[in-house]
Amino acid sequence: MNIPVLLAFLTGSVLASLLFILGFFLYHRFDENRYKKELAAIKLHLEVEVRRNLNSKIIEILNRPVSETDRSFVDPREDVKVAFADYHFLKNYTSLHNLYIPVYFMDQFFKNLSNHLAVFEDEDDLKNGGYIFRDSRRIFEDFSVVITDEMEAKKAELENMKNVYPSILRKQYYKI
Repeated sequence: MNIPVLLAFLTGSVLASLLFILGFFLYHRFDENRYKKELAAIKLHLEVEVRRNLNSKIIEILNRPVSETDRSFVDPREDVKVAFADYHFLKNYTSLHNLYIPVYFMDQFFKNLSNHLAVFEDEDDLKNGGYIFRDSRRIFEDFSVVITDEMEAKKAELENMKNVYPSILRKQYYKI
């Protein structure tokens, strides 16, 4: 009578330990997927925010009115006058957030701008209060359109990621 009880006890112990190991494995896999998904979602959210801030600054620069004194050397339809603070903000912001904006993308933008920079004497630059880029309004507008398109693509990717519930048994790979 003791042997069947002992066998039942051993069978129950082995079965309980196997169920515990399986449960632990499933929980570990689920937790790992949740963590990776959360990191990927945070990265995508930061990419959208950085692009939104950069685009708002570009639009602010484009919509800034040209004063009457500047109309003699700035054509508001073709040229863009960028204040020193705004230009340095663009440079510093993009270098600070280079993990969320492609570097080649920003390098190309600043390279195109440098080809259109109007060169004045230092005193004239200080009187102007900023850099003047000849025939560069189109560069700024195209850059704003590209940023907006990328931002919309990242938003769609973020929405797709949020709607997918991670599978428990299948390992998920996210771009982190």
